[in-house]
Amino acid sequence: MVSPAARRRACDHLLKAGYSRVRSCRVVSLSRSSSRKPRSFRNPELRQKVLDLARQHPRFGFRRIHFLLPGVNLKAVHRIWREEGLRLNRRKRKRMKVDSKPRFELTGANQAWCLDFCHDRLENGRCFRILAVLDCFTRELLLLKAAPHFPSSSVQRELEWLFLVHSKPQRLVSDNGPEFRALTLPEGTETAFIQPGSPWQNGYVESFFDKLRDELLNRELFSSGAELQAHLDEHLEFYNHRRPHRSLQGLAPANFKDRTSPKIQEAETLIL
Repeated sequence: MVSPAARRRACDHLLKAGYSRVRSCRVVSLSRSSSRKPRSFRNPELRQKVLDLARQHPRFGFRRIHFLLPGVNLKAVHRIWREEGLRLNRRKRKRMKVDSKPRFELTGANQAWCLDFCHDRLENGRCFRILAVLDCFTRELLLLKAAPHFPSSSVQRELEWLFLVHSKPQRLVSDNGPEFRALTLPEGTETAFIQPGSPWQNGYVESFFDKLRDELLNRELFSSGAELQAHLDEHLEFYNHRRPHRSLQGLAPANFKDRTSPKIQEAETLIL
């Protein structure tokens, strides 16, 4: 409670609870004149929209909220964000210095997919694993499935279904775990195992899991695997079609994929 707006709200709450104005202002470190004078805000409609989106997506920052408000000035959203004390508390991590290596150039969808597992527990303490598969270029989430166990046969079955739906990729980036080493890939798809102990080499899926924990897994308790899978299905739909991605110029992965598809580019060329 460091912003003036938060102190005013706390003071109003204490006054409604029956405390005196002197005591309420002293507790929240606010002057009595500030507590009496109602503050007039610029653009109250925008302020209410920002507050509603912040309540709906409590782990979004002001830049991602700005993507959800087309035509609105970023500085105006930032000003409201600071005045309302909506700053997120994130744990700062020590970053390792690693030697940079030439990366595989991506120019379109289905050139490289990345996949990995995430581990968590249900409310009853039972462990589960979540398999995620992403397209490295469009950031589209192709698969998000949970199960108590994920042997290589299950991974193989899920990938074969994805090959039928989305076509096969040129590269499949993963760690060298036994579930991935035992995969049988079709002709034209090569494996790209990262070096042992180097998760940053599979950074796309690692970044996704960090956001998945922050926005879903750390906020909910799941009583069963069916309930968990239902939430994962909803998150997959939201992530692909509505969640703005900063590295995609504020577009959702599905919208970015449509914009960068060859057919759309050819149509734009003909129009020009």
